[in-house]
Amino acid sequence: MQMPFQPNSKITAVLFALAALLLAAISPEPAAAAYPDRIIKIVVPFAPGGGTDVVARTLAQEMAKDLNANLVIENKPGAGTIIGTQAVAASEPDGYTLLMGTFSHAVNLNLSAKLPYDPHRDFAPVALIARSFNFVVVNPKSPYHSIADLIAAAKAEPDKLSYGTYGTGTSAHLAGELFKNLAKVNLTTVPYKGAAPAITDLIGGQIQVMAGAAPL
Repeated sequence: MQMPFQPNSKITAVLFALAALLLAAISPEPAAAAYPDRIIKIVVPFAPGGGTDVVARTLAQEMAKDLNANLVIENKPGAGTIIGTQAVAASEPDGYTLLMGTFSHAVNLNLSAKLPYDPHRDFAPVALIARSFNFVVVNPKSPYHSIADLIAAAKAEPDKLSYGTYGTGTSAHLAGELFKNLAKVNLTTVPYKGAAPAITDLIGGQIQVMAGAAPL
């Protein structure tokens, strides 16, 4: 009498495993989603309303058209752009969080003893978006109508005048320090979280002069 076949449990498990591997090998892989398939975030390390913010928002509009995607601007001001820059460095490296880097991105490494990120290792350049030039502005009601007037006033009353910048380590900050050095005068430096807050105080009379930059 012929006995019915009793499959060995270990052999059966191996066969099932081989079958699963074979199916996985021949099954088509799911197509990768085309970039971008979700919102792209551009981090601006300054307060809203300044030159960098305006450039970022203009760029976002054009990118949205070209990529048929949604872009948002996230302002993260403070610490001379370090706060916003650190947020981007800590984000997933998936191309969906971008930084509007500025002059200070290269300078902060020399101004801060220890940054919470490595500006070389943690970032990859994408494109040059804009150039800018520095300028000096005063309140229209100010008695200073020229650089000569400003220098004369600063020498007549040392430490009385103050100038605002949009952050430590920015081009406006270093331009102001260069001016003080070349003119042999002393003005109190007042750093802000962006150009817009500095302009507000300039108009309100809290500071006498402002060093700024205009994108080209």
